[in-house]
Amino acid sequence: MRLTSAAARRCEIGMAVLGVLGLAPRVASQSSAPVAQESRPTPTGPYPPNAAGWGPGAGHGRFFSRWAEDWTGVRTSGTAPPLKAMPLGGEASLTLSTEARLRYNAYDNAQLRRGDDYEEGLFRGILGADLRFDSHFRVYGEIGTGQLESRRSAAPANLQNDASLQQLFVDARAQVAGFLLGAMVGRQEFADGPRQLVSLGDGPNIHRTWNGVRLYAHGERFRVGAFDLRATRLGRRVFDEEIDSSERLQGLNGSLIVSAGPTGPNTYLDPFWFHGEDPDFRAGGSTGLDTRDTYGARLWGRRGNTTFDWTVARQRGAHGDRHVDAWGVFAVQSLALSDRGWMPRLTAHIDVASGGAASGTGTLRGFNQLYSSSNYLGEGRFLSLSNLLLIAPGVSVSPTETTNLAVEYGWARRLSEDDAAYAGGMRAYPGTHGVAGHEIGGLLRVTGSWSATDSLDVTLGFDHLGAGDVLNRAGLGSGSYFFSRMTLRY
Repeated sequence: MRLTSAAARRCEIGMAVLGVLGLAPRVASQSSAPVAQESRPTPTGPYPPNAAGWGPGAGHGRFFSRWAEDWTGVRTSGTAPPLKAMPLGGEASLTLSTEARLRYNAYDNAQLRRGDDYEEGLFRGILGADLRFDSHFRVYGEIGTGQLESRRSAAPANLQNDASLQQLFVDARAQVAGFLLGAMVGRQEFADGPRQLVSLGDGPNIHRTWNGVRLYAHGERFRVGAFDLRATRLGRRVFDEEIDSSERLQGLNGSLIVSAGPTGPNTYLDPFWFHGEDPDFRAGGSTGLDTRDTYGARLWGRRGNTTFDWTVARQRGAHGDRHVDAWGVFAVQSLALSDRGWMPRLTAHIDVASGGAASGTGTLRGFNQLYSSSNYLGEGRFLSLSNLLLIAPGVSVSPTETTNLAVEYGWARRLSEDDAAYAGGMRAYPGTHGVAGHEIGGLLRVTGSWSATDSLDVTLGFDHLGAGDVLNRAGLGSGSYFFSRMTLRY
């Protein structure tokens, strides 16, 4: 594996800063007073919040989707921060939330094109308002902006965006016979499912949002959900986004507690069915309507020192006039070696997604990763979950209570030679469809994070894909990516 001189310099700088983040904060963390748990938001409902389907948590009680936070409890206890659950009379309250994210990206051989080196700065600004009339009815709204420092004219609207109405929905709920029943209607974020299939799209400046209805019923032992959503088509100017009725996401999903641990539920089984319609899906040399039913199950949780997150999925449907038959298996696990000192942990994930017959006629076997997390296979987005076998062991350590360093190396191969190798966003690497071989390359990922406060997080990362036989034969080279990110959520 050979890095360009620019990539090597950035890697050295990044690793040096990671070392500082790993050691310097220890004194500060020892001298600072811990934040009382009572000052953090707690979503209400009988089902465990971490498995309730409200989307990924951001730590310290906060969520990436800020609508999932409920600050009314801490206001009742008298510990709510300013602007959270402000009383308006009676049971009504108003919570304001903000997010500011600064990000720097540096690419060497972007998209594996030799000599395509560039840097960019990004900014995300979000302002949200949660108006609760009582415990049964609320309105949530959110406005966002995204700014790009370079290549603005060619940037998509989720990177360069003057202002967009990110979310505006009503949420009506009631407690009935021990169940929380509810409906969310309007524009909303949705990330209820395996992150290999459904996510918010947190990498760009503007999150992915949907328009429609989401129904939910939560009990103490299980929950079920149903949804019928249409995509939001972003524009680059002020509030010029539109509802794209041709791109749809519908389905049913749920979760049930399989077993409990020493402190409560810790193993869950989540069955799901997603029906997706994408009018502009690329498969081989064709672009057109892709209609798929994705059904499967996710088993996840913790057993002693081991955490696991396993998903199996099958896809049936049609792409144009061709039948689709595809599948995927994703297994993520880790083993804690010690709960003292740096708390080392062995990590691994194995991802297998079918491929084949991308061009021509007959059954299309390429897996569609739908709306997969943009950072699941690396922030550099060198790979997609289609025609892929990836085995990626790693290790992580936590030098202090507020810092973490993770390193992993993955071996990537394609399953079928009559299909391309795919970069992030299901973009086929040019020329790979017509060459022999299975080895895509080796993917190195290094990530360091520091939770400076409950509200402020800093992350640095470096990805490098060393080109294997398939990429070399297609005339492509290796590529590197470095990023730094600072996020403030209030």
